[in-house]
Amino acid sequence: MENTTTKILDARGLHLTPSVQVVRCAQQFKSQIVLCHKCREANACSIVQVLSLGASFGADVEIKATGPDEKEAIRSMVEVFSEGAGI
Repeated sequence: MENTTTKILDARGLHLTPSVQVVRCAQQFKSQIVLCHKCREANACSIVQVLSLGASFGADVEIKATGPDEKEAIRSMVEVFSEGAGI
Protein backbone atom coordinates (compact mmCIF):
# COMPACT_ATOMS: atom_id res chain seq x y z
CA MET A 1 0.00 0.00 0.00
CA GLU A 2 1.16 3.49 -0.90
CA ASN A 3 -0.18 6.67 0.68
CA THR A 4 0.41 10.39 0.82
CA THR A 5 -1.35 13.54 1.99
CA THR A 6 -2.26 16.58 -0.08
CA LYS A 7 -4.17 19.84 0.49
CA ILE A 8 -7.32 21.25 -1.07
CA LEU A 9 -6.23 24.50 -2.74
CA ASP A 10 -9.53 25.62 -4.30
CA ALA A 11 -11.30 28.26 -2.20
CA ARG A 12 -14.59 26.41 -2.82
CA GLY A 13 -13.19 23.10 -1.57
CA LEU A 14 -13.61 19.73 -3.22
CA HIS A 15 -16.76 20.62 -5.17
CA LEU A 16 -18.31 18.92 -8.22
CA THR A 17 -15.91 19.90 -11.01
CA PRO A 18 -12.66 18.87 -9.30
CA SER A 19 -14.36 15.80 -7.84
CA VAL A 20 -15.18 14.64 -11.37
CA GLN A 21 -11.50 15.03 -12.30
CA VAL A 22 -10.47 13.01 -9.25
CA VAL A 23 -12.88 10.20 -10.17
CA ARG A 24 -11.78 10.16 -13.82
CA CYS A 25 -8.15 9.92 -12.75
CA ALA A 26 -8.86 7.13 -10.25
CA GLN A 27 -10.82 5.10 -12.80
CA GLN A 28 -7.71 4.77 -14.99
CA PHE A 29 -5.97 2.48 -12.49
CA LYS A 30 -6.34 -1.13 -11.44
CA SER A 31 -5.42 -0.24 -7.86
CA GLN A 32 -8.08 0.56 -5.31
CA ILE A 33 -7.78 4.24 -4.38
CA VAL A 34 -9.27 5.64 -1.20
CA LEU A 35 -9.44 9.27 -0.08
CA CYS A 36 -9.53 10.04 3.66
CA HIS A 37 -10.59 13.28 5.32
CA LYS A 38 -11.55 13.78 8.98
CA CYS A 39 -11.97 10.04 9.69
CA ARG A 40 -14.15 9.60 6.58
CA GLU A 41 -13.11 7.35 3.72
CA ALA A 42 -14.28 7.51 0.11
CA ASN A 43 -13.70 5.27 -2.86
CA ALA A 44 -11.99 7.63 -5.32
CA CYS A 45 -13.96 6.02 -8.19
CA SER A 46 -17.30 7.14 -6.71
CA ILE A 47 -18.39 10.74 -7.30
CA VAL A 48 -20.97 10.49 -4.51
CA GLN A 49 -18.41 9.27 -2.00
CA VAL A 50 -15.80 11.85 -3.02
CA LEU A 51 -18.32 14.68 -2.65
CA SER A 52 -19.48 13.31 0.70
CA LEU A 53 -16.03 13.93 2.18
CA GLY A 54 -16.93 17.62 2.43
CA ALA A 55 -13.28 18.67 2.16
CA SER A 56 -13.00 22.45 2.27
CA PHE A 57 -10.21 24.89 1.37
CA GLY A 58 -6.95 24.06 3.11
CA ALA A 59 -8.11 20.62 4.24
CA ASP A 60 -5.68 17.71 4.26
CA VAL A 61 -6.77 14.70 2.25
CA GLU A 62 -4.93 11.40 2.53
CA ILE A 63 -4.69 9.32 -0.64
CA LYS A 64 -4.22 5.55 -0.24
CA ALA A 65 -3.70 3.13 -3.11
CA THR A 66 -3.46 -0.65 -3.03
CA GLY A 67 -2.78 -2.72 -6.11
CA PRO A 68 -0.45 -3.40 -9.03
CA ASP A 69 -0.11 0.24 -10.14
CA GLU A 70 -0.35 1.93 -6.74
CA LYS A 71 2.76 4.11 -7.09
CA GLU A 72 1.63 5.50 -10.43
CA ALA A 73 -1.90 5.96 -9.06
CA ILE A 74 -0.65 8.01 -6.10
CA ARG A 75 1.56 10.11 -8.36
CA SER A 76 -1.32 10.85 -10.75
CA MET A 77 -3.78 11.63 -7.97
CA VAL A 78 -1.34 14.08 -6.36
CA GLU A 79 -0.93 15.73 -9.75
CA VAL A 80 -4.70 16.13 -10.10
CA PHE A 81 -4.89 17.71 -6.66
CA SER A 82 -1.93 20.04 -7.19
CA GLU A 83 -2.48 21.09 -10.81
CA GLY A 84 -5.95 20.12 -11.94
CA ALA A 85 -8.96 22.42 -11.69
CA GLY A 86 -7.52 24.35 -8.78
CA ILE A 87 -8.23 21.56 -6.32
